[in-house]
Amino acid sequence: MKCPNCGGRKAVEIDIHSEGFSAEVSPVKECGECGLVWRVKVVGDKSEIDIIKPAKK
Repeated sequence: MKCPNCGGRKAVEIDIHSEGFSAEVSPVKECGECGLVWRVKVVGDKSEIDIIKPAKK
C-alpha cells in the first residue's frame, strides 16, 4: 500500500490490539520512509485514512 503522506511503498504492518484498533479489520501501517502511522478504516460505504502519528519529515 502507498503511504498517503509521501507516496512511499515501504510500509510496515503493526499488530496492535486495543480499544479502537484491530489488525483483522483495519491494520495499522507505518511508512518506512517518512514515519507516518495510519490505518484505512471503512465508515459506511467509504474508506477513510486515519492518521495515528504524523510523519517525521
